Amino acid sequence: PTVKTGTTTPVGKTGTTTGTAPPSKTSTTTPSAGVVQGTPGNAKPKDCATGWEETKPTRKLRDSAVSGRELDEKLQTKRQLEANTNKDIAKLEAYFGTSMETTLKNLPTEGVHTPSPWPGPYWPTYQDGINVQWSQGEASPAEKYATAFGLDPTDFMNKVSKDNGIDSMSKRTKCTSDNDCASLNDGSGCGIRAGQSSGYCIPTWYGICHAWTPASMLEAEPNCPVTHNGVTFHPMDLKALISDIYDGASISTLFTGTRFNGGSNTPDEYGRHSSAAYRDLNPAFFHITAANLLGKLNATFIADVTAGSEVWNQPVRGFKVYEQTEMSLEEAAQTFYGLETYPWNAAAKSIVYVKSRLSWIFETYTDGGLVSSGQVDQFTTGAYYTYLLEMDDDGTIIGGEWVYKSDDDHPDFIWFPKAKPAADTVTSIGLSYADVSMLLEKSVACSDS
Repeated sequence: PTVKTGTTTPVGKTGTTTGTAPPSKTSTTTPSAGVVQGTPGNAKPKDCATGWEETKPTRKLRDSAVSGRELDEKLQTKRQLEANTNKDIAKLEAYFGTSMETTLKNLPTEGVHTPSPWPGPYWPTYQDGINVQWSQGEASPAEKYATAFGLDPTDFMNKVSKDNGIDSMSKRTKCTSDNDCASLNDGSGCGIRAGQSSGYCIPTWYGICHAWTPASMLEAEPNCPVTHNGVTFHPMDLKALISDIYDGASISTLFTGTRFNGGSNTPDEYGRHSSAAYRDLNPAFFHITAANLLGKLNATFIADVTAGSEVWNQPVRGFKVYEQTEMSLEEAAQTFYGLETYPWNAAAKSIVYVKSRLSWIFETYTDGGLVSSGQVDQFTTGAYYTYLLEMDDDGTIIGGEWVYKSDDDHPDFIWFPKAKPAADTVTSIGLSYADVSMLLEKSVACSDS
């Protein structure tokens, strides 16, 4: 698959969260030692590369890396919402069939999606995707599926590996241990297939989070084990299979924002990034989208939660405003930029400083129905964002600027699936959506019959 292959240096996610520390991810996200080969020392991958891009209304989610649209934005003093932001709001309005509220006083200050998206792994490429033996002594999800549905397990697992597992990275540096990958400086671990003595250096954040995330939003979470043709599938096995379905299926999606792909991006004297693609998502669009979707429509979305060139897709659970402080243009100019006049938007009549938090679900190999049991709270984290909303005389949001740490750390783009895969979907490796859905339905209802 054409995921990003070693073109960037991983960006540390330090300084993204204030307040109470999120739950540790060190004990929940990696299968037990000895089952998975190639796990880097203390590096715990939190998310993964995506291969999704909206260039056609329907396409495979991972057909190519998200390139986004090139913003031809110059620093214009009279910009209001950037052109693409207006287009993105129009996309949302067309999809939901309703106008997005843009008057700040009418927007909810809190919203939580019900039910929550479910936690699950992103099935890292360096662990061989759904070939991973996530539970000691159990066959992998891929082997179980092949056995239960009359496929040759070895052949099927080879297809999985070539599709989005270790063998899909065969053009990368060969290795026998993580030490062989250290000089690459790209976050690679040595991914070695079960039964093999050597493999390939693969960035540990590569995987199928672009497939887990929409599946976690659109599909009910499996709750109980299900046995089919003598093979028992645990909820985690079914999460693997449904995630891989979404990786290989053609799904209609809606994409907003512009992906930052790296390149020239020097902050100016005010901390603003020179790259418009880095600065976006514009905080005005972020606030309008989060407040409308989560607060008014009980809808949710997937966010690439880092502004840098790595892609860290997470399914969003909630949004909450912690502070809204009205300021004059002069106060904002002096407070945030040491200037006498506000420089970024000549149409703005006042400023509102906002501190908000976006909460999302992170990855885990913990088995079971985590949403129904309430355990989902242990796998919910997020980040606080600080920004200025530029207002007109009527109190309508017409633009915005990230401030403080959010200049560097804010969501890069937002997207979501419009619909589930077609019911008759069979992926290129032979995974049947109908078969997996049959297992999933029984697991959700805890009716193994």
